[in-house]
Formats: sequence, structure tokens, C-alpha cells
Amino acid sequence: MDETRDAFAYRCLPLNIANAHGWEIVCPVAFSAKWNGGAGLGDVDIRSAAESFLQPASMFGHGVLTFHVNGLFRTDPGWNLFASGPPNSPKDGIYPLSGVIETDWAPYTFTMNWRFTRPDHWISFDEGEPFCFVFPVQRGLLDKIEPEFHLLSSAPDLQAQYEAWSRERNKFSDRLTVVDSAEQKERWQKRYYRGLDMREKPGVGDHEAKLRLPEFVDKRPPSAVSAEQQHRKPLPIFFRKVVELSRIKHAKLGLVRNQYGFAATTSLIPLVVSELAHAAPYYPIAFSANDPPRPFCVVGALPGINQHVNADGNWRPGYYIPVAVRRYPFITIVSRDNPNTLILGIDETATQLDPSAPDKLFSNGEMTALCRDELEFCAAVATAFEQTDLLFEPLTRMGLLMPSRNVTPGRIAARFCMSSLRVIDPERLAALPEATRATWKANGLLAVLEAQVASARNWEQLLALEDAISLGTAGPSDFTPGANAHQRPGESGSRSQPSGSSKD
Repeated sequence: MDETRDAFAYRCLPLNIANAHGWEIVCPVAFSAKWNGGAGLGDVDIRSAAESFLQPASMFGHGVLTFHVNGLFRTDPGWNLFASGPPNSPKDGIYPLSGVIETDWAPYTFTMNWRFTRPDHWISFDEGEPFCFVFPVQRGLLDKIEPEFHLLSSAPDLQAQYEAWSRERNKFSDRLTVVDSAEQKERWQKRYYRGLDMREKPGVGDHEAKLRLPEFVDKRPPSAVSAEQQHRKPLPIFFRKVVELSRIKHAKLGLVRNQYGFAATTSLIPLVVSELAHAAPYYPIAFSANDPPRPFCVVGALPGINQHVNADGNWRPGYYIPVAVRRYPFITIVSRDNPNTLILGIDETATQLDPSAPDKLFSNGEMTALCRDELEFCAAVATAFEQTDLLFEPLTRMGLLMPSRNVTPGRIAARFCMSSLRVIDPERLAALPEATRATWKANGLLAVLEAQVASARNWEQLLALEDAISLGTAGPSDFTPGANAHQRPGESGSRSQPSGSSKD
């Protein structure tokens, strides 16, 4: 609706009331999925970087995608719950199935199901995107309704008002194209919106021009809420189970190098400010809508798909690899013994940590040089992310960001997963006061923002790559092993600091 000219869709009151006529249940994670046309459970390919219990599933076959609704609804006696997809929100390639549940007695949860409309077509949902829309309906009410047909002429007053409205509407429509006419200036008629009949009298006493539903009130004990919030405390991207590196528990582990399969289901990867210029020649760069805005390199135009990592876990040769990728599976954590000390942690679920790998984490009970380097590198990365938030804080306040759809191809701009991304407005950047430009030029921020603007040329390349992968013309030969920018020590290139400069 925001995309319509002058937000014209918001003038349609029935559309607005329908959109607000219930509560949305949103996706906890981003994902992409594709159906191959088969009837089996394994014929739907679901890709996401999130834990499996948060993802949708293929439970029924025949191209049905199932979302779990993690809650038990209860309505007043005699009231059901109507569940469907979000109204007036079509999604290409898949549509929602609707259901009515007797939630006044049932001790059972329900699932929300969508069915693919055609095979071999990727669909995507972003984190926070609605997948279910619910509202209560009174049980038995429809059974009591007795629908009838009547001639309009049997209600003379209604017929007279209808015919007057029809004549006026036709005249209004004809005059809309007349330059400087009263109709063109008025743009639309507002009687229904205002709840008035053709005599300018209220049609009913309780006409609704706006529907604002109350939010759910949290009746859980505070302890239960705080425990849940603690459980949901987010880890950095890619990490699932962070533990302290232990010389006893992890004594035999080694690191498998050149393996980036963990990043294959991630389409947006966060950047630190000092690597934007290094990433910009390879990827589109965009900012989140957060405050402060955070920069990301866009490695896929669909959630859950990184177009630069193949099935073998190889990164596209020659392309820059962000520090958030390079530090995994290592991370700095606060020592339990000394809150002022950072120690090295690992993701215990990481497949790169393997007893058979030759590059060991420990030797004779002591951390190897590999781990010492990782500790130094991860500490620098953590600091760089903090500095990035501080440096980009003024962007929103100074109005320098605009929607990414202003620079992306139409096919990408229409996707929900891209709708919240922002980019630098080059005109506003150029119009900055000279004093600000001089300061930002001196501290390097101006060059970073100009690199982000220049990265817009990579959107078309990303779309072309998506098409090539979909058609099968981008294959293993595109991932022939070769040097990537800024790899780990001992790989094809040397490990770099977050600034992008190589270590001595």
C-alpha cells in the first residue's frame, strides 16, 4: 500500500479495515523454500540459518509448507478462531490455506499451512514477516442467517440513493482527467469513508473509519517472562551454542580450513565500518533500519540463500570474505572468573572443529598459535562492531538514508526481505554542510559512505547470479578453489585485521 502513488490505497476504507481486522503472527526467523513438484515430504527444500525448531516444515507433502504456531489460543465460550494468511498480501508462488478452530475448548495447538502454486520457484519469508492472521468469529452465527434475493425497486429510497450515487460517480470519473477541474483537485469522493449517505446523513451510528485492535496483555509471571527473554538473548550471526574453550574438553579438536558451509543459508552478513570499502566492489551494501543503522553486505536476494557459497562449502573465489565469517567458529566471551577479562569461546556445533583436522587448538595442554591469533582477532572484531555502531549513529538523525528500493531492480525491491533495508541518499550526501564533509573526509567516513553508494552497481549482478543459479548455468566450475580476500593464517592468503589491512 505504501508503494501506491500518493499512498492511494489507504483511501480504500474496506481495504484498511480488512488489513486491521485481526492479529498477525510473524516468522521468528528468515527462510527460503522451494517445491520440486512432488508429493513427498522431502520434495520441499527449506533453507535457513536458524535452528530447525524455529523453521517451517514439510509435514503433509503435496507442496504444503507448515508453520508451527507456538501457543495455545483460548476464546470465550461460543467463539471460534479464523486463521488464514495476512489479508491483501499476495506472495508469488505460494498461497495461504484458511481454517476455523474451536478455540473455546480445544487443548490443542494448530498449524498454519501454505501451499505452493508452482514447482521450482523459490519463495521467502523474512524474520518478522506475518505468516498467519487470526480473528474470532461467533460459532453458529452463519447457520442462523437466512439470505434472500430482492429487487432493488422494492426499496425505493435505497434505489434512489444508489442511482444518484451512480450518476455522480460516473461524472466524477469522467472529470478526473480534466486539468485543474474540481474533481481532479479533490482526487476522490469520501462519503463512504466518512460514513455518510447521499443526503450527507450518517448511515449508522457506529460507522468505523479506523480499526485499532488492542495488543495482547502479558499475564505471565515476571519470572517466566525474564527467563524467556534470557533464553532468547541473541547470539552473533552463525553462532548457536557458545562455550568457553576448554583445554580438557576440546584438547583433541582441530580446525578444518576453507569451509564456509555455515554461511550458505545467510543472505545478509554484517560488516564493520573499516571493511565496507573492501566489500563494496563485490556485493551491494545496505543498512538495517535499526538505530543505529548497521551495514550489511547482501550475498543473496532471498532469505536463507547465500549465492556465493556452494554445496561443498566453498566461497566464490576472489570475492571478499567479511570478518563476521572469518572469525567463526571463534568468539571472545567474558571470563566467569574475572568479568574484566575476555577469553576465547567456540561454537560447539561448528562442523569446522574436528578431531581429525591437522591444525590443532591445543598442544601439550596449551593453546596453539592458531588460538592465540584467533583470540586477538576476535577481540579486534568485537571492538570494530562497537565502533561501527557509534560511527553510523548520525546517519538516521541527519536523514541520509533512503529505502533500498530506490536503487534495487524491481524484482528485488518487491521482496519483503529487502523492504527494511536502507542505503545512502547520494543527493543528501552531496548536500552536506562543508564543515561536516571536511570532518567526515578527515576521519574516513565520507569515503566509506561513497563506497556504499557505489556498491549499488552490484544489485544487477546479484540478480543475474540468482537467475544463473536457478537455471543451473552457475555450477561447480564457478567455485574452483582459489584465493579469497583476507583468509585465515595458513590458507591461500594471510588473516587480516578488521580494517582489511594484512598482518605483519
